Amino acid sequence: MNDEKIFRAEIILEQMATILFAENSRSPWGRKLVSLANKKSLHVDDFKNQIKEMYGGMGSFNDIVLFSDDGNIDDEANQKFSALKSELYQLVTFSPAS
Repeated sequence: MNDEKIFRAEIILEQMATILFAENSRSPWGRKLVSLANKKSLHVDDFKNQIKEMYGGMGSFNDIVLFSDDGNIDDEANQKFSALKSELYQLVTFSPAS
């Protein structure tokens, strides 16, 4: 994973957090994403592993569903979030550590 891909992953994490904070200003997942995006001292393998760990198990990243203020599922926000989530996964899964 080169510097360009790490930078892109950080941007994606921040964009995803912004989507989550728009729904809930105190989103625990939003805080986690921002924290991970700001961890500049992590080794690239640790960075990738921490991201990959968010995708598995009950209560994981994959369980997030966004709702609009009227209580209906927010299709637009969910599609954007899902696209970012997929791009992030591809960055950390299909990239060599270097």
